[in-house]
Amino acid sequence: MTTTTNYSFTLPTVGGSTDQWGTNLNANWTSIDTLLGGTNATEFAILDGATVTTVEVNYVSGVTSAIQTQLDAKSLIASPTFTGTATIPTAAITTADFGDWTVTEDAGVLKFATGGVNKMSLDASGNLTVTGNVNTAGTI
Repeated sequence: MTTTTNYSFTLPTVGGSTDQWGTNLNANWTSIDTLLGGTNATEFAILDGATVTTVEVNYVSGVTSAIQTQLDAKSLIASPTFTGTATIPTAAITTADFGDWTVTEDAGVLKFATGGVNKMSLDASGNLTVTGNVNTAGTI
């Protein structure tokens, strides 16, 4: 008995009996029907000319709208430009680094330090404490 290379369909024997030919063809058609799983002509037409792998098709599994539209709606990471009102989440920033200087908030007190040493603090009441020599110029 000879079979096809890819799907092992039984090839009818040339010169074989009519009944055996019918049995082989029926078995092959049943195998093809099972292989296609009820896929209709419209579904096959969608894939006409497609050159994708199973992995590539699985990348879009679960997508519910146009992928390019979703990508277009995202902003750039570097230097984004927004129109209208941009809403960003509230950040809980407690330290800002300005090179040689850092500003840290601790229990409502801003602490200004350089070289890891606190030089000045400002509390919520407006009390300013400075460490070291203070020089002033100008008026308040």
